[in-house]
Amino acid sequence: MRRVRRPPPPPSLASEGALKEREAALQFYANWDGVAKYDKYKAYKAPDVRASLEQAFGGKCAYCETYYASTQPVAIEHYRPKGEVTIGGKRVPPGYYWLASDWANLLPSCTDCNSPRKQDLPGEEGPLTAGKANAFPLASESTRATAPGAEKSERRLLLHPYLDHPEKHLEFVWGTGTVDDGWVRPRNGSAKGAATIAVCALQRRGLRAARRDRLLLLLAHLESVVDARNNVARHPTDTALLHQYTRRLAEVSRFVDGHAPYSLMCRQVVAVYRQKLFGPPEGPP
Repeated sequence: MRRVRRPPPPPSLASEGALKEREAALQFYANWDGVAKYDKYKAYKAPDVRASLEQAFGGKCAYCETYYASTQPVAIEHYRPKGEVTIGGKRVPPGYYWLASDWANLLPSCTDCNSPRKQDLPGEEGPLTAGKANAFPLASESTRATAPGAEKSERRLLLHPYLDHPEKHLEFVWGTGTVDDGWVRPRNGSAKGAATIAVCALQRRGLRAARRDRLLLLLAHLESVVDARNNVARHPTDTALLHQYTRRLAEVSRFVDGHAPYSLMCRQVVAVYRQKLFGPPEGPP
């Protein structure tokens, strides 16, 4: 996951139809029988919602940063589940119905992060069902919101790309030369990091392997930058070597671009190499 600046809301979410849908859901739960669920949500499925999310996230899953566009349609994920919330292994209504078409509550997700599926996870003897689905963990269940506005008092544990700085909560294993490279773990024991890794199955085997492949490719590019830098240091007047160095730096920049896969991991690795090449960043005394 990477930090993303929240884009402007698409026009359809302010349309008359969307406003009527929100009011209908509010009226339904104002007279709720404690059992039935409102299931007429359509506003969040509008084409401009999908297009805006795909543009903002570059065709990547908001949680795992994997490209979904080449293999699957985007799942428009509700950060806070709209219909039910899984609590203690049970699905409990009513969910966050008032946020069903709230722009900040809608994120693009891949199938593996969003849906409960059998996953090969570390420390498990066999496949374990994992995926966000209706999960929304809190530090204290006593603060769980059941009415509009009450969510502001929740101590949420799931990272949000608009509201959090994921780099403060997640760190990646690299440089060990083992299968551990590409693993993700909570940074400094972050509870948000741990919850997000667990809820979205960010340690699933296929995802670890994809991150490791990306990592190996990045490291090869970074070592080529180091070689090019050393060549320029030995031959500072050689314009061909200088151009080679500049070109290799540009190639590395593609790995840390916000729309590149696993950009948070790549940025953490590049930061270490930057210090190796240029020394620690300058800051206030």
